[in-house]
Amino acid sequence: MKSKIDIKDRLHNLIINRETDYTNDIYKNPVKEYTDLKRNLREKDILFKNNPICIGVSSAIPNKGDWFTLQLIDIPILVVRKTANEIAAYLNICTHRGAKIAKDSGKKAYSFQCPYHSWTYSLDGKLIGRPREKAFDSIDKEKCNLTELNIHNHNGFLWLTSNKKSETKFKKNINHLNLLLKDYNLNNYHFYKKKIININMNWKLAADTFLELYHINSLHKETLSPIIMSDIALFDSFGSNIRIIGPRKSVLKSKSKLKTNQEFKTHTIQVMTLFPNTVLVTHHEHVEVWHILPGNKENESKVSFSLFSIEKATTKSAKQHWENNFNLAIDVVQAEDFPLGEDVQKGFYADPKRELIFGKNEPGLQHFHKSINQALKDG
Repeated sequence: MKSKIDIKDRLHNLIINRETDYTNDIYKNPVKEYTDLKRNLREKDILFKNNPICIGVSSAIPNKGDWFTLQLIDIPILVVRKTANEIAAYLNICTHRGAKIAKDSGKKAYSFQCPYHSWTYSLDGKLIGRPREKAFDSIDKEKCNLTELNIHNHNGFLWLTSNKKSETKFKKNINHLNLLLKDYNLNNYHFYKKKIININMNWKLAADTFLELYHINSLHKETLSPIIMSDIALFDSFGSNIRIIGPRKSVLKSKSKLKTNQEFKTHTIQVMTLFPNTVLVTHHEHVEVWHILPGNKENESKVSFSLFSIEKATTKSAKQHWENNFNLAIDVVQAEDFPLGEDVQKGFYADPKRELIFGKNEPGLQHFHKSINQALKDG
């Protein structure tokens, strides 16, 4: 759903009329979609194993030898910058006895050594050392290299495609991503800080948090309401991906009327969902990236939050500035959105046959859940 009218004019008209973008009708979403164990397992299989998945951002590992790890459902992954311009992903599994060769994240590694028996691998995944070599000389080292995974760097976003089906889906998604991310190349941003948050709610409910601005005045009275106008937002879809743009209250004091791209970025907040599990919250100086993964149970999920800035934080005042921005995001989401969401999740079990109501003014929620259902249908 992309209007031919310029987004600056569209948003200006919404602000003047105190209106928002609407869908044609309400949408009822069954509570069961957040509580059903079998559905959760199917979502993991189809959406996270047979679908292109954004697993990180390139600027989090800016230098050769920088790396991070993640657990994608039941797949341990190691992502490393093996040269100045190349990023690789491997199964984070030693080919000897299966131990993880790396944990968490780090900088400027020259190699990776398994903690179990010290088998050692180069940045390009080759086995370069194994103690008591003669005990294993009947197996060529080349056959014991790390298993490399297919990864794409698109505008700084790292997409894992684990099979032909997900590779085909990624190629079909490229044009949508090019349009959605044309003003945001995170290869050029600077990583500031990251935090992992474990929450007791379904992964889709965590994503729902970011898909409407209707709740700003009610839930975020002290934090976001003084900054962002509530329930005024543009909505556009790019395939299964979503963009929501809302005005900051600073636009009311500005004489710019959003005429230039810079004015538009300065006086708006843009929330983009890279289907199915990555959310960008963009500001004129920085971008927040939220990765949401299902947990072990249908009512658990793991959220990774990272902040990336246009300018590198080198001075004390700059670091304090980004620390304040980081803490504001955490305070809003972790202290306000997620606790409410956990209570919502608990309430689902009281009336499991109930349906949630997504209003006409909540097109992001509607599109997200329709896209999930379509993906599950397509298999």
